[in-house]
Amino acid sequence: MTRFLNIKTGLVLILMSVFALASRAECKPVIIPIPAQMDVTEGVYVPLEKITVNCDDAAAAGWVKNHLQEWYGDNAPQVKGGKTPSGMNNDEEYTLAIDEKGVVLAAKTIKGVRWGLYSLRQVAMAKRHTLTVNGYIVPKMTVKDAPKSEFRGMHICWFKETRAWEVERLIRLAAYYKMNYAVIESWGTFRSEKAPWYGWPDSDMTKAEIARLKGIADDLGITLIPQLNVFGHASGSRGSGGKHAILDISPEYQSLFEPLAGWNWCLTNPESRKVLITLLAELHEAFGNPPFIHIGGDEAAEPSCPECCSRPYSEILLELLSAIDKAINEMGARPMMWHDMLLEHGDPRWKGFYDHGTKETAKAALTLPKDIIICDWYYGDEKPAYPTLSYFQELGYSVLTCPWINTGMRGQIKYAQAHGMYGVLATLWNHHYGDELVSMYCQSSCLMWYGDDPAIPSRQNNFYNHLRQMGWDMKLKDHMQFGIYRYDVPTEVLNPHF
Repeated sequence: MTRFLNIKTGLVLILMSVFALASRAECKPVIIPIPAQMDVTEGVYVPLEKITVNCDDAAAAGWVKNHLQEWYGDNAPQVKGGKTPSGMNNDEEYTLAIDEKGVVLAAKTIKGVRWGLYSLRQVAMAKRHTLTVNGYIVPKMTVKDAPKSEFRGMHICWFKETRAWEVERLIRLAAYYKMNYAVIESWGTFRSEKAPWYGWPDSDMTKAEIARLKGIADDLGITLIPQLNVFGHASGSRGSGGKHAILDISPEYQSLFEPLAGWNWCLTNPESRKVLITLLAELHEAFGNPPFIHIGGDEAAEPSCPECCSRPYSEILLELLSAIDKAINEMGARPMMWHDMLLEHGDPRWKGFYDHGTKETAKAALTLPKDIIICDWYYGDEKPAYPTLSYFQELGYSVLTCPWINTGMRGQIKYAQAHGMYGVLATLWNHHYGDELVSMYCQSSCLMWYGDDPAIPSRQNNFYNHLRQMGWDMKLKDHMQFGIYRYDVPTEVLNPHF
């Protein structure tokens, strides 16, 4: 009996220790993405009353003051400016020093200042023992931080069902997690003025809405990149749904598309090329002339048009992409495109990776202009090496690795960073809601910024806090606009396959 009691007592003590450790972990401040270096004086919090912004950029202190006023109102701390300390060479580097004297945020440029202030906001909490907010406290800590990847982006889809506020929330969250680019893919939703027949006629994606979102993104430090598919996915709708954003309503434009389901643009029709270049130029201008335009190019079907079938398809594809590259260059930008049609399906070098091209389309990779940024998407388990990434890099392209929700995200991002690739474009697709949204933002941001994804206690709860903060900033009021589901009891069945 005594032995049983001793065992029982031991188990209780072990459980108490586990719960104590868990509780202690919950009390530690969390910043997403994880900073390169963070030292916390455990259990010590100080009032958030004064911030010194040491940055040579004249706009930095004013930007901080404006946003603290937006977030905290009458409880906003005082802000004063200063000079960037010596030794800060990275435009996105920042340091935070928080103690009883106040907060010192230092950076070379306003880019680093933004990232530092987002980190500070994540660890600030309302003072305790009050009915309503009466000031904020922050942990006594130091942070020294800079990103590992130059290009850090989130690919966001704008579907017919997508509302503008959803896109805004995803953009704001990407900036909050220190991503510097967001690709906005129009799924037949861009309300073109040059080609008013293009896409669904009652979409939210108007030029006025794009301009509003661009203003928000510019202020938050994230550049918006438009995407228009110029090869496959020409239906502007998911292939499994059988819809076509143009032909369902405007059948008079059938000659612009391949006869079989209109999945590809007809590449031998010169009018198709004119339309595409016109739409790309219009989108580029609507997005404020960003440095990149994404032209899609994935999962195209083999041609069914007699003229497209009568010539080597690699020649036709090369002609189209070269013309589009030239047009985009004249706009002052660089094209980005998915990789898979530039790899021959069945080539043993790409076994286990995504290769949807033919022998013909794969030839185009050898001669395409090298200013094109290759977006290599991989959604499988972790691999010891990523030969498709290296292949395009060796051909002379800038390469982005493009992960999705999977166990292989860590491996491919670390591989891209170790091999000096351009960066990371995480792909959200239709996962604007649900646990996948949490995973994509938390895990991908940590990996592309810090280079790893260490375990974060209650990461989902931290994400909920951040999502709520985005709602406060947007002045949202509707129940459906909060959290990771539209309803308290989720009714959506979201098919992840495209």
